Amino acid sequence: MLLNYLKIALRHHRKNKLYAGINITGLAIGICCVLLAFLYWKDENSFDRFHEQHRHLYRITTTVTQPGNMPLQTGSTGQPHGPAFQAQVPEITAYSRVMGGDIYGDIIAGNKVLKQQLLFVDPGFFRVFSFPLLKGDSATALSDIGSAVITESTALKYFNRTDVVGELLRMDADPSARQLGKPLVVSAVVKDPPRHSSIQFDVLLPFRFLQLSFNDSDWNNMYLSTFVVTRPDADITTVTRQLNRVQAPHARGNNAPALTFGLQPVTDIHLHPLYSPEGSREGGVINGSNPAFAWLFMGIAVFILVMAGINFINITLAGSLKRIKEVGVRKINGSSGMQIIGQFLAESALLCAAALLLALLFTAAALPVFNALTEKAIAPGAILHPFIGLATAALLLLIVILTGAYPAYVLAKFSAIRAFSGRTHLTGNNLPGRVLIVAQFSLAVFFLIITTLFYRQMDYVQSKDLGYHPEQVVVTHINGDRNLQQVQDVLKNELMNEPGITGLSFGGERGGVSAVHLPGKNITAIHRVIDHNYLATMGITLKEGQNFGPGWSDGVIVNEAFVKAAGLRNPIGTRIRTDEYFDKELRTITGVVKDFHTGSLREPISPMVMITSKWFGGNVWLKLDPRRQAASLAALAKAYKKALPETAFTYSFLNDLNAREYAQDQRWKAVIQWAALLSVLICSTGLFGLAHIATHQRMKEIGIRKILGAGLTSIVALFSKDFLQLVAIAFIIAAPLSWIAMNQWLQGFAYHTGISAWIFIATGSFTLLIALATVGIQVIRAVGANPVKHLHNG
Repeated sequence: MLLNYLKIALRHHRKNKLYAGINITGLAIGICCVLLAFLYWKDENSFDRFHEQHRHLYRITTTVTQPGNMPLQTGSTGQPHGPAFQAQVPEITAYSRVMGGDIYGDIIAGNKVLKQQLLFVDPGFFRVFSFPLLKGDSATALSDIGSAVITESTALKYFNRTDVVGELLRMDADPSARQLGKPLVVSAVVKDPPRHSSIQFDVLLPFRFLQLSFNDSDWNNMYLSTFVVTRPDADITTVTRQLNRVQAPHARGNNAPALTFGLQPVTDIHLHPLYSPEGSREGGVINGSNPAFAWLFMGIAVFILVMAGINFINITLAGSLKRIKEVGVRKINGSSGMQIIGQFLAESALLCAAALLLALLFTAAALPVFNALTEKAIAPGAILHPFIGLATAALLLLIVILTGAYPAYVLAKFSAIRAFSGRTHLTGNNLPGRVLIVAQFSLAVFFLIITTLFYRQMDYVQSKDLGYHPEQVVVTHINGDRNLQQVQDVLKNELMNEPGITGLSFGGERGGVSAVHLPGKNITAIHRVIDHNYLATMGITLKEGQNFGPGWSDGVIVNEAFVKAAGLRNPIGTRIRTDEYFDKELRTITGVVKDFHTGSLREPISPMVMITSKWFGGNVWLKLDPRRQAASLAALAKAYKKALPETAFTYSFLNDLNAREYAQDQRWKAVIQWAALLSVLICSTGLFGLAHIATHQRMKEIGIRKILGAGLTSIVALFSKDFLQLVAIAFIIAAPLSWIAMNQWLQGFAYHTGISAWIFIATGSFTLLIALATVGIQVIRAVGANPVKHLHNG
């Protein structure tokens, strides 16, 4: 019987190639999107599972509760915690502190100087994590304070080989290296961390080496990660309670924030990196993500598949009108309803199987673009993974049931007598079919509107006046523990006569915000160290007062946001005390600049104080003449090499640094753009198929109307009216939903574009035009046919 079903299905699909092609292509696109979403979800959930002890490996988390504020959980601990927890909590069998992530250092081997990503870790690092060694002994690799473990790729960069145990490395500008007083010795070579590791590094250095210059005994200063391995039978609740008991004697006074420790499975870190509010990654975790991304991808993919499924159902149901008499004959000959349902399900399964094969080809072809879009490296072979195979099989079964069951049921219950009576319309006022069309176009309109708004906001971000001019501004750094004044003097002397460099400024910024003390009031502000060239180099407008002169000054330049937060009517001359990190002297406000953005447009402009410093600041800002950019960069590299001969020279354009703030949004813009394109394509092809069926069924009516004098416009209007009404209803549904979604997204920006009515008007008009053109093409073709032929055939 099954073979007979398949023969009939093949015969039917060969006779209706257009409808079969529309259904197969639409389903293939939908299945391809879902497969890509499956691959993304699997990749996101596979991080850090390669560690042998991943089931018992945890990062210690800290929840900070400030009086009057919501609790804040981070993945950070302090320097004292790891050793103390190991000693006092018997369930902990191994630990390692990890500090790095955003920490890079200039490593010298022979005559090669390269900037490397550093991690400072404890000797138990290789007992905690499963990073296999190519050379050396994992038990002793980090036991010596002057040892260094380098990755395979790092060894090849420096020595062109991996058998490098015993080779020497220098860090001339590192304060700990200066305290050590001798070169570091390569003690082991480790395989490069896999892509699915939340921890990435080039060089591992002993934590004791870091403590030569930075030994912090504060139990309440949290900035690094502490990883622990527990006994397999350990109760996590009990372990957490013991961690907090160890911390209790070191808690600060009553007004200090309350600290509570917890344990986070290592396999949970990638999707919940728990960075600090400033986004610091000093805890070594740099491959952080967000579980919402995987669910958004899956949701968009399912929407597209649903739209393709709606096409399948509507076209199958509408196209089956030709087979009503076939169903009637089968019923008269004794076929049961289940046998007829089985026949139509077999036809649906055949189309779905063809769509799946095409979807696999689409997926393999789309992976390079998908990887670039999502910053992944998913190999085509991942499609063959058992999980993906099972998910695909379940998906195929679900599609067959959902797309085949309803048309099969409708046709199977159709009366045999009615089948021969000529009253065989399943379309027209068919409510389920109309609901499906509305749902399909609602999704398409939704994607079109949010795509337009995404573009508007990203264009706003790129074109908004930031309060300064980042164009052609280059940023580089004076790295390491150096005599800043000496290095700055060399750079000034080398670059002062370079015609392509129109501005040169030195300074720096302490991360985050810190306290500024005013008479009777304290506020928090960004502290930025600048010199007298900074405002001109960056194009920042001085609103009142005066700029700094050359050399050190006890003055302060503040921004408008500071004046407003401090409630100063006449700020010039006001005496304030800035963060004690810089000095404890009273300073005088000598100037006010117009507000300018220091970060993403998601954040409001914060109060800022700008000061001079004799010792702080490693940033170098240069303004270039775009006509002489290449020559200026070459001159900068030469000057940098002279000032810092044993430092790797790197630079960035400020525009590029600003663009990184919106990299995730740009990726999502591309995703939504593809979703909108595919949804319009699927809707249009589905509507094309339905219009083709509708005009074919009403050819006799068209012929009669044409003979009676009806014009082309009136016939097109008549046939398009029902479809356009459905599209209009879809717009009415989608418009408020898209407004709600995009308004919520825009609230994440302190500065954003408005949601204009013209966006909805333009999108609605575009959708109606697409529908009108799709239906109109079919009607025009039908009107152009010979009416006598169809009346004769009727």
